[in-house]
Amino acid sequence: MRVTNSIITRNSQTRLQSQLQGLDRVRDDISSGVRIRKMSDNPTSGGELVRIGSSMRALAQFQRNVDNGIARATAEENVLNQLTNTLTRGIELGIGQASATGNAQSRLIVKAEVDQLINFAANLGNTRLGDEYLFGGHRAGEAPFETPPPAVGSFSRLLVAGTPVNPSGTITLEVGDNAFVTPAHNGTEVFLDSDALESLRALSTALGNNDPVAIQAAADRITTANNSVQSLIGTQGARLNELETATANLETVELNLKMFRADLRDTEIDKAMVELVGKQTLYQAAMSATSRILGLSLANYL
Repeated sequence: MRVTNSIITRNSQTRLQSQLQGLDRVRDDISSGVRIRKMSDNPTSGGELVRIGSSMRALAQFQRNVDNGIARATAEENVLNQLTNTLTRGIELGIGQASATGNAQSRLIVKAEVDQLINFAANLGNTRLGDEYLFGGHRAGEAPFETPPPAVGSFSRLLVAGTPVNPSGTITLEVGDNAFVTPAHNGTEVFLDSDALESLRALSTALGNNDPVAIQAAADRITTANNSVQSLIGTQGARLNELETATANLETVELNLKMFRADLRDTEIDKAMVELVGKQTLYQAAMSATSRILGLSLANYL
């Protein structure tokens, strides 16, 4: 095969362009801080980066769920503390009026205060968090309890075919891969199953009837209800701990993913600078050699 000057020139230009492209790539790596800007730069690492991005989006959703759960659990804990204070006051009033110092007139006066306590407790059951009722269960868009509460019958405001039904269901949040937390109870669990509302109403009825024995029995019943509320407070404390642990785990996973992403994508400046200097030296040497080769002609040999 005859090697002509045009072949030598074309091959020299191709090699120079290839070296110049490598030089530009390293410069871009240094200026941008990343060495993978498109999938074709490194398909294997690019695929890993896509998976990391998907994982980080999932982590962001998990963290939003955790934040929502903490808000719900904290709001319920505050309500439970207020309900505890309400029941404690009911116990004090009941014990005071069950004694011989109470009379029909004083018991009617205290009954008015107990009725206010019942109304306050029902309003606690209608606590809102954002646009939803915290204790509404699956019907979080509706107020779960009647306010003011009725003297007899169901406390629930929720209806099915015109018949009152108690709040039911809870919201479950995913806070990690196959990790779920129920951050709050429904209204039935807090206000009805605990007997908080009904025991206060029993005290109101006993006071209205001027019945010391029934008043004492109602006070004891409120004490039992208060113990049930304390148990719920303990449950909420455990849930808050679980949510805080989930937050710590998500932060750890996120940090690890960011470090892995940086290892795959980010430019190591010190190594890139060394590579840049090396490529610049090679390019300059190639330019010098090419200029000497292309400068040769028959006249050089005459």
